Formats: sequence, structure tokens, C-alpha cells
Amino acid sequence: MASRGDGERAVLGVDGARGGWVGVRWDGTEPACAFAPTLTGLVADVWPVAVVAVDMPIDLEVSATRACEDLARPLLGARRSSLFQSPSLGALDFADDDYPGANAWSKATTGRGISKQAWFLVPKIREVRALAATCAVPVRECMPELSFRAMHGEPLAHAKTTWSGHALRVRLLREHGIDLPDDPGPAGRVAPDDLTDAAAVAWSAMRIARGEAESVPDTGGPAAIWW
Repeated sequence: MASRGDGERAVLGVDGARGGWVGVRWDGTEPACAFAPTLTGLVADVWPVAVVAVDMPIDLEVSATRACEDLARPLLGARRSSLFQSPSLGALDFADDDYPGANAWSKATTGRGISKQAWFLVPKIREVRALAATCAVPVRECMPELSFRAMHGEPLAHAKTTWSGHALRVRLLREHGIDLPDDPGPAGRVAPDDLTDAAAVAWSAMRIARGEAESVPDTGGPAAIWW
């Protein structure tokens, strides 16, 4: 556990992973990696921090699309397909095993269905929304691909699951002060791109804490994606 004073300048970047959540706590010098089955557990394990940034939708719309996603997608170039449409707010009222019901409701209400990829995120979206409603510090939605785009100066050409894409992301993180350890402890159980995504979000969280971050829409607010 970090000291209380250290939390004034440390931030936490979080990504969903198989079996839970992976986080990178960063104070601008050494990153510390963590893994926990629940989001509240992860935050408690690394507390205190000044900002929590999560690669997960927080504010959902009743309408068919989120304005922040529509604005972010053109910025991603070849990586635009990595940002898929989030489910609408009413989908969270359906049980986790009722994808057919939620999908039918979404089609009838919004004119579009819910992808399986988006539906599998619903339990984690619930966790993030609960944290955002109760956390003592700001909880912001970030997208790693926008973070890497900002580090690189342009959208990345290779997907994060390719060797070239992974190597570039690790190098960009190192160049921007986040040198991930060879042995990240329990966080080493997650997929490599989950850990690099959490680190990229930590970089954006630090920019938020310092007042240097950008967002879409550029007015910020809770329904924005930050980097």
C-alpha cells in the first residue's frame, strides 16, 4: 500500500482482463502493476490515487449511439474498428445471461442490436458505473488507442495483438516514462495487451490529473472519452 501523501500525485490506469481487472499505478516515475477480481478491490489495493482512468464505458445513452464514440472513431485511422458501439443504458437492466432479451429490446428501442462483444462487457460496465458514483476521486473513461495515438503523434498502423503493434506500444510507453517490469507480479497472468492498455490509460490519467488531457467532446464532462 502506498503512503497517503503519495496519492496526491499517483494515478491509476485500469483495463478489464479475463477474471478481473488489471491496473497500473503510476506516480510519474516507477509504475506498479496490480490485478484483482473486482474493480473496487483493485482500487483499494493501490489506494490512494488522485485519478482513476478506466478503459470502459461509464455514461451510457438511451439513444442508439454515444456522441463521444462517434467523435473518437475518426481519430483512430486504421484502428477505428477497435472502438465498437457500447450498449444503451436500458440493456443494463437485463440479466447477464439474457443476451437474447437485451438484444431484442435494443433493436426495438434504439433500432440497433447489441454485439456479443459489447454484451460481454456489461458486468464490467456495471462495476465501473458503481465505482464512478461512489469514488472519492474522479473516475474517467479513457481509450488506450487514443492514448497511444497521442504518444505517437498519429494513429498506430498495427493492431495491439500483433508483434509489431505490441512492440511499438511497449516502446512508446517506455519513451513516455512507463517502463513496465518483466515480472509484474499477479498482473502477469493477463494478456500482454491488457497490461499495455492499462499502462496507456495510466499515462492519460496523469494528463488528467495535471490538467493536460484532451477529450471528445472537447468540453469534457462525464460523457467524454479522455486521453
